[in-house]
Amino acid sequence: MAPTLAITAVDGSGKDLPDVRVTTAYGSDRGSLVVQPGGGFDVLAFSGAGADQVADVRVTVKESAPADLPADVSLVEAEPADAAGRPMSKFDAFEQVVLNNPNTTAVSVRVVYLVYDEPQPGKSQQVVEAVPIGGLTAVPAGGTAAVPVSGEAKAAVRKYAHGPAVSVKVYFSR
Repeated sequence: MAPTLAITAVDGSGKDLPDVRVTTAYGSDRGSLVVQPGGGFDVLAFSGAGADQVADVRVTVKESAPADLPADVSLVEAEPADAAGRPMSKFDAFEQVVLNNPNTTAVSVRVVYLVYDEPQPGKSQQVVEAVPIGGLTAVPAGGTAAVPVSGEAKAAVRKYAHGPAVSVKVYFSR
């Protein structure tokens, strides 16, 4: 299924933090994240007055839509690569992301480039940027697909290459 979630930041006592904006990396607040049986997750970022007070979130399902994804599929692997398709590290200024689908069915996915902060000791690490790489991508059964890094994603990869805390994530989407 692909739920559309309303996500509210709350403090340690469970009180709403109305000035805190919650953004999602995988689009669960827009119905973009396909959740498999057994559950799923999204990566959240908080901004605005009181963002440092967030202790938890309250989630409400606003709506949900069926998704065309078999229940037993495995995750698609994302590998950063140069323009010729040679593997690179997520810490390099890569030019594309090669997606490998180990499943016997085609799947639709999205890729996101996550940049994390460097928190002070005792503080939790937070996402400071979540930049989509490409759009909805169909990956054939047992096959691969290449997603070029361009536009805003290319600027982010170049800016944060060789940085201490980045990640390239792929997730089922519609």
